[in-house]
Amino acid sequence: MPNYQTKFERLELKYLVNEQEANFIRRDIQKYCKPDRYNAQNRSHSNADYGYPISSCYLDSPGMAFHKAKERGDPNRIKLRIRTYSPTSLASLEIKRRASSIIYKTRVAIDRQQTENAARGLPVIGGPGGVDSLSVLSDFALVAGKSGAEPALTVQYDREAFESTVDRYARVTFDRKIRVQVARDWMLTPKKGAWNNFNDYWATQRSDTPVVLELKCETTPPLWMVDLIQRHQLALSSFSKYSIGVALCQQNYGLGNFLGRRSLKAMEKQ
Repeated sequence: MPNYQTKFERLELKYLVNEQEANFIRRDIQKYCKPDRYNAQNRSHSNADYGYPISSCYLDSPGMAFHKAKERGDPNRIKLRIRTYSPTSLASLEIKRRASSIIYKTRVAIDRQQTENAARGLPVIGGPGGVDSLSVLSDFALVAGKSGAEPALTVQYDREAFESTVDRYARVTFDRKIRVQVARDWMLTPKKGAWNNFNDYWATQRSDTPVVLELKCETTPPLWMVDLIQRHQLALSSFSKYSIGVALCQQNYGLGNFLGRRSLKAMEKQ
């Protein structure tokens, strides 16, 4: 995995825009950005859809502590997730820590069959090399162990992504076709036909199906990004795919509380 960065400190700004606005924004960033390598690869094929698929399996404690911290709006909170890009890709174990408006993200890529061992602090066959990668792996296992976190929710969507050609680090992403389902095990293989589509959520909130726009940069936005926000009058959103996905599954399953893997296993046996 070339140029795989294990640690980030960045600002993440989220907005909800319609397709027409997304088209205008894509046009305006052409001077400063190019499609990232995954986006470019996908566009080389005759694919009518934008972007490439991302699958994120979120871990949470039995009492859904990470989800509840988001719902309360805690300024300092954490997320654990396992991200994949195809049925055969490596798995990226990620920790996202929020301190006020700044995100501290660490990640390590391992064989997808080793995710449970890694989360439980067990030896990982063919594990990552390098001091930084091993440190991230140890940290992930420590957070998962202390919280009792296990797979809670799988979130999938299509991402259209661009990276800056004029800054050390800046990205613009558009996410579409968001769907979620309960994560039943560590296999990272979602169940066909079990998806809860975000269109059901959007229908209760607005008259269209928005695109989730994210502007990501170092702790101070570059001037072209500030201009983009002002020109398009973008309004910040606290949108969270994970927390909204939890609420959507809770609503669709008719559960009084979404209590993670234990309750969901019991539900499946009914």
